[in-house]
Amino acid sequence: MPRSSINHLRLVLLHGNGLAVLSAIGMLAGVASSLVIAGFMVSIDFVLFLFQDKENLGFAGFSPGQRLLLPIGGALMLIGLYRLSTKANQDVGIAHVIDRLQRGRGKLPLANALFQLGTAIITLSSGFSLGKEGPAVHIGSGIASKLGRTLHRTPSELRLLIGCGTAAAISSAFGTPLAGVMFAMEVVLMEYSLSGFIPIISASITAAVTSKLLMGEQAALFQVQITPPTQLEIPWLILTGIATGLVAAILHRLIKYFLGLNRVRLETRFLLAGLLTGLLGMLVPQVMGLGYDTMNAILTGEFVWWLLLAILIAKIIATAAAVGLGLPAGIVAPSLVIGMATGALVGALAPGQANDSFYALMGMAGLMSALLHAPLAALTAVLELSFNAQIMFPAMIVVVLANLTCQVLFLQPSIFQTLLSNRGLHISTHPLRNALASRFLTEIATENFSVVTYHMNSTTISEILASTGRLVLFRDPQHSYLVAQVTLLHQLDKWLLLPEREHGDLHVFLRRVIPERSRISVLDEDASLLEGIRILQNDDLVAIQVPLDTFRIGLVTRNKLTSVLISTTDGDLH
Repeated sequence: MPRSSINHLRLVLLHGNGLAVLSAIGMLAGVASSLVIAGFMVSIDFVLFLFQDKENLGFAGFSPGQRLLLPIGGALMLIGLYRLSTKANQDVGIAHVIDRLQRGRGKLPLANALFQLGTAIITLSSGFSLGKEGPAVHIGSGIASKLGRTLHRTPSELRLLIGCGTAAAISSAFGTPLAGVMFAMEVVLMEYSLSGFIPIISASITAAVTSKLLMGEQAALFQVQITPPTQLEIPWLILTGIATGLVAAILHRLIKYFLGLNRVRLETRFLLAGLLTGLLGMLVPQVMGLGYDTMNAILTGEFVWWLLLAILIAKIIATAAAVGLGLPAGIVAPSLVIGMATGALVGALAPGQANDSFYALMGMAGLMSALLHAPLAALTAVLELSFNAQIMFPAMIVVVLANLTCQVLFLQPSIFQTLLSNRGLHISTHPLRNALASRFLTEIATENFSVVTYHMNSTTISEILASTGRLVLFRDPQHSYLVAQVTLLHQLDKWLLLPEREHGDLHVFLRRVIPERSRISVLDEDASLLEGIRILQNDDLVAIQVPLDTFRIGLVTRNKLTSVLISTTDGDLH
């Protein structure tokens, strides 16, 4: 490619603000995320391949003693890694991504993503009842955030790019590009933005294609023949929805119980999680690991009802312990196993023509939706995994009832809200508040003003006021003020017309025409529009000064912020 074309592309990526630019960066994030996540997944498979019986894959290929010692050994390795790292780098997972979106202006530290990668390989290779989607989302979002910062994107664009990284990660990990988009919008960004759909879809599609090129067609679940229910089986769908909502609430409360042990030393918590996982794994091998082999076995009807019940109980305890005691991996995959087991148990009781595979998928959708507060992501996941649009209507019945049971009857929030609240962090789910918190003052600040300081002489001030700016930022030693340029120019002319003997302090003379309520709040760093509204609640403030870079400053006036607020309430979020 000619150098001129490369330079043009660089300029477009650095300074363009269009949808195409964000989509292009999202696609880059999709490719990069797929490459890293493919390596991450291969690493886990390789570690397990080294130790298990090659004729009996999965954790059933380990002896009972190995199943006991493997998670304890993994806990010891994690303890060593945590001791070697700084506490600031130890915040990981989807909860960390959500927190950085709401409080960190979309800046995800690369060190945390690398720490997540290393600890997740150890955790998932050790058989803990956790999933790969949490680490995948953190890694994908971290890559997208780093790309955005390198290309000097605005904070709201970084937010959108993190959605791209999230969608790419789910798409790569599960082979479900549409569910990746819904998950990014519903769970991480917590909003649906028309301007966000195209870049996020671009990233998800790119990740799916890259993953297929790297690893071939590797569906997360087997394709099975689904027999939809008849109208007479609707009561069993209702029972499935209520059951999955109840199980989601039980899992949530058990996680809260283990979270209550957060005052205990990390070493004790990790060893306790390893011991519980090992003991449960000795009795029920299917409780260990990501659980895809268990899900496929449930779908194909390999388990009798009493084994399904044992898997359900053991998986709930092992997952709650691993999540609540702070192991660094995800909760989505084990929630799918728990949901499938719940649904299959209901299916074993149902007398109609619908098979166990159908009820297992319904249970998966219900529990995922209730636990994560992600109904659309759950529905699209079922659609993509089943390739059968006929099950969407019954899935909607189950999802609605599961959410009502868990959220309304048992008052359980999203599991990620609980995990963040345990750290003393609280996230907002209010759409208007999130819209204002996701945009920043530097994005709407103007540079169309002049600056006059108290040490300037009349000649310098005359030259400044002769410029075309309409507003003047007037600084004295204590405060900064905003004044109309024409007002200050008239006062300067009066001072120049005075006899020289009557010339006093020029700055004091100019200060006389500054309105009573014209003070400017000077910030050392950027702030969100929500923070800007709070600042301007002070009656004598008319504008906020923010740093644009090392050398430039910008102003956001009360009128400008008001106009943006009006456009935001009308739905123009970006």
